Amino acid sequence: MMKTMDEFALTCWDSEEPAANAVVEEIDHFVACGMRRVYGRGDYFIRHCFFHMDIWQDRRGRLLMRCWSRSDEVDERSFEIKGMDLQAIPRLDKMRGFEDWWIPGVVRDAYVKWVREEF
Repeated sequence: MMKTMDEFALTCWDSEEPAANAVVEEIDHFVACGMRRVYGRGDYFIRHCFFHMDIWQDRRGRLLMRCWSRSDEVDERSFEIKGMDLQAIPRLDKMRGFEDWWIPGVVRDAYVKWVREEF
């Protein structure tokens, strides 16, 4: 029997998700000028396109997530991540890149849901 799209793990994370009380709310598009990028990833699917997720922190401390692709066929989505301990966000280590051990399950789930809807 063929597997359905929902039965495949579309993304792979380097770590287990942390225990967190975060909430993800969809928002309108935002401009990241003046914000600090605290996480980024890209996933490629054969015969399709790259899907990207970036998380930005603004000057007030808000965390904003953008799911995007350069493909014209993929709709971008933006989210605000609420309820996170901002002290848990690691500083970027240019030798290792972004770490995902601090990314809560609700954020991971929002990204995977977007990929499934746009795939």
